[in-house]
Amino acid sequence: MGEISHRIVEANGIKMHIAEQGKGPLVLLLHGFPSLWYTWRHQIPVIANAGYHVVAPDMRGFGQTEAPEDPTKYTFLNTVGDVVSLIHTLGEKQACLVGHDWGALVTWLTALLRPDVVKCVVTLNVSFLPRDPKYSILDQMRAMAGERVYAMEWQEPGKAEADLERDIKQTFEKLYAYRTPELLTATESKSVLENMPAPEKLPAWITDEDIKVYVETFSKTGFTGGLNWYRNLDRSWELLAPWTGLGISVPGFVIVGDVDLSAKFTRSYLESPRFKADCPNGEYKFIPGCAHFIQEEAPEVINNLILEYLKRH
Repeated sequence: MGEISHRIVEANGIKMHIAEQGKGPLVLLLHGFPSLWYTWRHQIPVIANAGYHVVAPDMRGFGQTEAPEDPTKYTFLNTVGDVVSLIHTLGEKQACLVGHDWGALVTWLTALLRPDVVKCVVTLNVSFLPRDPKYSILDQMRAMAGERVYAMEWQEPGKAEADLERDIKQTFEKLYAYRTPELLTATESKSVLENMPAPEKLPAWITDEDIKVYVETFSKTGFTGGLNWYRNLDRSWELLAPWTGLGISVPGFVIVGDVDLSAKFTRSYLESPRFKADCPNGEYKFIPGCAHFIQEEAPEVINNLILEYLKRH
């Protein structure tokens, strides 16, 4: 079956770095913030060995993929365009999409905007978020956690970069050790990162070498490309107005760690009648004791769930 290989491809007008392995139906693994293709290191070989062509890109603005200087080029229409273009660049007409965090939102929105190219979706820790005609995602986050919620704190160029880049190693250690089902916030005297507890040691499932991969990459690239996704949330909400009220027609599966930072909000939606109304072919499962980076924390559980779902679709 070979090892994971890497190459640069052209997708939607940008140069995109992809990691890939295997042959068969196409499965795209889409990461979130602040992450890289590397977050899928436990999934790529397992899914490939089950008979799939697995491709994990560095998303727009991350890692070795191009980061447009224009900060407005990070809307969901841009990132969905990247996914659709990548599928076609790889010579396919359809793919199964697996997404985590921001990658999960892009996964759902690709299924919403271009269901013709999506066979099925699996998302980790983020459900479909139907567009509210009155309130953007930022509005909803403010309502849940106040004006100092992290997504608001990260709107101002330079401010968030300084916070995240002050000590990049500690940034990743704090993010990977965070196990509280509450959204990150700042205070009057502390930034988002300063307000997070510093772990005495890393969780057993993430090694110093793993952290080093992220630290070395983000030390080179900075965080601006990824932060620009947050800075386009309101613009994306405006652009998605034509799809208000539309649901997801393709099969979808949401896997949620029950101590993920947004688990309470996600649970309230998934367990309401709204989820089945929005996603008639949707399913979900909660994983006890797992937090945000669930694909790295519980790879065997996640791999088995993904493969079982792919085999059914």
